[in-house]
Amino acid sequence: MPSFFTLPASQRKRKRTDDRPNHPAKRRGVQNEGSGGAAVNGKPSRPRNTGRDDSISGSESEEEEIQPEPAEESDDTSEEEETAADRRIRLAQRYLDNIREEVDETGFDAAEIDKDLIAQRLKEDVDEAKGRQYRLVATTLDCAAATQAIFRMNTQSTTAVAVCAPYAYTVSKDRTLIKWELATPTPSSPVVPETHGKPPTLRPRPNQLAFVKGIKIDADASTQHGHTGEIISLAASPDGKYVATGGQDKRLIIWSAEDLTPLKTFSSHRGAVTSLSFAPSTSQPGVGSQLFSASMDRCLKTYSLNSNDSLSYVETLFGHQDHVVAVAAMGMDQCVSVGARDRTARMWKVVDETQLIFRADSSKHDVYTTGSVDCVAALPPANFVTGSDSGAIGLWSMYKKKPLFTLQLAHGADEPEPLELVSSETDPEVLTRLKKDDKRKPIPRGITALATVPGTDIVLSGSWDGWVRVWKVSDDKRTLSPQGVLGSSADPNKSSPETNGHPNGTGDQRLLTRQDAGPIKGVINSIAVFERRKETQNEFGAKKEGESLGLCVVVGTGKEMRLGRWKRVTSGRNGALVLEVPIRPKDT
Repeated sequence: MPSFFTLPASQRKRKRTDDRPNHPAKRRGVQNEGSGGAAVNGKPSRPRNTGRDDSISGSESEEEEIQPEPAEESDDTSEEEETAADRRIRLAQRYLDNIREEVDETGFDAAEIDKDLIAQRLKEDVDEAKGRQYRLVATTLDCAAATQAIFRMNTQSTTAVAVCAPYAYTVSKDRTLIKWELATPTPSSPVVPETHGKPPTLRPRPNQLAFVKGIKIDADASTQHGHTGEIISLAASPDGKYVATGGQDKRLIIWSAEDLTPLKTFSSHRGAVTSLSFAPSTSQPGVGSQLFSASMDRCLKTYSLNSNDSLSYVETLFGHQDHVVAVAAMGMDQCVSVGARDRTARMWKVVDETQLIFRADSSKHDVYTTGSVDCVAALPPANFVTGSDSGAIGLWSMYKKKPLFTLQLAHGADEPEPLELVSSETDPEVLTRLKKDDKRKPIPRGITALATVPGTDIVLSGSWDGWVRVWKVSDDKRTLSPQGVLGSSADPNKSSPETNGHPNGTGDQRLLTRQDAGPIKGVINSIAVFERRKETQNEFGAKKEGESLGLCVVVGTGKEMRLGRWKRVTSGRNGALVLEVPIRPKDT
């Protein structure tokens, strides 16, 4: 905004205005000068020559502008007498007067300011929807106060869970797909207190809404939809319209999320469909849901789900050298996958037809060697985490080929079985000699499930130790640190891995015994999570999610692992449970 103090010196000169009194300028060497025959000092003046005045009017005006005004001379005189403080006050007052004059002339454009506020708010909403915002939530979670509710179902091992609030979906090895309605926790909800070391339980339990098992026969349909093999993968679209399942029968089926009606069956994969992931929702018109699928045929496929009449296959992505066991969407036309025993993670950019390869091979300093990378979860827009069979969790960035941080033995390790149980020797002397020469290492607890909350610093992991562990991503997104465990109100430090003087988490860690197992019975095969947030209205009346109220974590468990039977927990439970993690009160 231009003002008196920002104008050049040539433009600061005050020109005489018409409303000022027309006093004659005093010139050197001129005693008496009038105009229009007026008397000066009692003597009549000679009439001015109008023609001459017209011819020299320009020069006279220039001289008048150059000559200082009497008012300016008085201002200079007063400025010499005023103090420094008075001068600052006078200049500030003059600056405010200039601004007031300009505002009066141009006016105050409130519409432009409103447009700027709206644009800023829309930008924040878009950044949050795409995961660009980074909210620090992990430190506010009260993991010890988490409550849980168990799903009641009579099925085999639960292999996958998915959520689209307020609904949850579960699949199991006996070809069962179930839709549940999650209860919204309220302060008045009855809670069963902790008794005899058991964790508190949240009431009411999830309500079963729909149930499908095997092939859903429709006599009028030309094609019978349904799975003929174990269902091992599941995903729910962000808009709540579709549910996708994949199984050992090489089928990928799209279901209506409302009533679990089968819409279309894809048989394009040549191997078991091991993982499914929907891209985040978009506000672009005409763009529906985008689905990524991973398979044991070492490839990925993309699908476009616009409407019931347009459920179509789009493209196939090649590059992995082994079974693709997990995929996670980073955004529209972007996903990251892991290839099991090829020990690589690959970020795919479908539009650019490119892929970035990240190698998760173990270094010579690692105590346990990574044999397979089994899990992946996205941290948009540029980070992701992976989990391996060696119990390591890696934090990656798309701008670096090596992991930014590796947390070894994230869930600890099991001590080897006693020789009396694994050896056929019965001679006590031979067993004693074998025990002295026993060089078996403890068995690390592999990472069987990973989940993240995009836009926050929260990472969840699971194994067969009975705990869901919460990890915090540092502010610079370069490290991971333990934040707590879910499953019981017990002291989380009892079962948390500890490093031997290695703050980066890469050193040898304390071994955990079977007695350290948590209350979640069975192998944690899948984790789905969403953030409960208060619904508010912005300045323009639109609905907007406000501050965080906590996390809702859905865990799928089973006696057997999702993709194999080499690990079996005889005391495990086939089913699922809901964990409600509140926010720690601000006064604590």
